[in-house]
Amino acid sequence: MKKENIFLPFEVKVRRYDRFPLPEHQHSFFELCYIVSGSGEFVSESQRFSFRSGSFFFIKPYTNHTYRLAEMCDIVYIGLTDAYVDRVLGAVEKELFSLPVPTDLTALIARTDSERISMLMACIRSEYLSPSSDTSRIAACWINSILLICVRNLRHLLGDAPRPVAESDKLMLMLQYIELHLDNPELLTAKTLSQRFNTAETYIGKFFKARTGESLKRYILKCRIKVVEELLNYTDLRVNEIVARTGFVDESHLTHTFKRITGVTPLEYKKKINQNIR
Repeated sequence: MKKENIFLPFEVKVRRYDRFPLPEHQHSFFELCYIVSGSGEFVSESQRFSFRSGSFFFIKPYTNHTYRLAEMCDIVYIGLTDAYVDRVLGAVEKELFSLPVPTDLTALIARTDSERISMLMACIRSEYLSPSSDTSRIAACWINSILLICVRNLRHLLGDAPRPVAESDKLMLMLQYIELHLDNPELLTAKTLSQRFNTAETYIGKFFKARTGESLKRYILKCRIKVVEELLNYTDLRVNEIVARTGFVDESHLTHTFKRITGVTPLEYKKKINQNIR
């Protein structure tokens, strides 16, 4: 079973294909999926439904699922970490998504709100087809609006009575903790994590890999590299300034690691970005 992770608070993917490239798989994050055009079928361990242009669904973490496309489809995927959803919604509103509502939210959203979501998704798609230095910040505003629209409709459907908040899954808390402390390697050692999450130091690596498909060390490294790429793409920070934000020992350590993973140095990566902009 393929397990996918994301390395930023949210990630947007704009895709066009007539055959879904993955078999049944799962994510360690929440995912919003919007069908811009095309049709097919969504298949999960507990649900199966047809989709078409305008379909909109919300996939919870660790849901085994795949897509069967009937024709060429344009799709927008928005991956959201648990920490990001917490920041936008808070615990009580977030709990609405853990209630027994279907993955397919299309029929549950009021018509006027469906039109708003459609417009917001069109804006996000357009922004990511021609990204700029402000793309992530602008997209975050639209994504937050979509989440709040969903909450408004779920409240109307389920009522406003307060509900007890279930204890978060240990892995979700761990992913959130890692995301928040990428700049401090001392807080991300196996010893510190095992103490923080009440897990034996000799077991925490096995626990993490069994649930994500990646080693803890590799996951943290990929998170750091992804943040470096984001900062190179969308800020004017120098490499020595990026070091402090991403937990590398020094500029040499960052450059060596970045080249080993991506095949180019940070300066070469930045140069390619500038050439593409021109």
